[in-house]
Amino acid sequence: MLIKVRAAGVNRPDVFQRVGLYPPPPGASKTLGLEVSGEIAAVGTAVSRWKVGDRVAALLGGGGYAEYAIADQGLTLPVPRGLDFLQACSLPEAALTVYANVIEHGMLKRNETFMIHGATSGIGVMAIQMAKAIGARVIATGRGPRKVIQALSLGADIAGRDC
Repeated sequence: MLIKVRAAGVNRPDVFQRVGLYPPPPGASKTLGLEVSGEIAAVGTAVSRWKVGDRVAALLGGGGYAEYAIADQGLTLPVPRGLDFLQACSLPEAALTVYANVIEHGMLKRNETFMIHGATSGIGVMAIQMAKAIGARVIATGRGPRKVIQALSLGADIAGRDC
């Protein structure tokens, strides 16, 4: 599907691609930009979940730093109510990474304990919230007292300083 880009995220993989340390996947655009938000401008015949005009955020293999970007419907999320496009473009990388690794592959379940190091990074913040949403107990670490307090404020049950 084709997204009219309204905002694009800038994160570590984008920076690494820029300096040549993180090549795009085979067949992906050489244009930078791994996450975007905007409105769907066109859909293909295989697209069933989305329609033209939907407000979405998407994870891309590249090509997000453009007026339009091509996205896979399986790597696309609705823009949550209350978020603007600038806020929404920061969601796909963290949300889909945590979901795939913690929920799908890691099979984290209700009442299990989950430990997150670097809990106030983008991935860590998302991991705390997703783990709590499914009912897991969260133990978090952070560098220094402010980060420990932040992890607790995000929902961690126990937080302490990294060694």
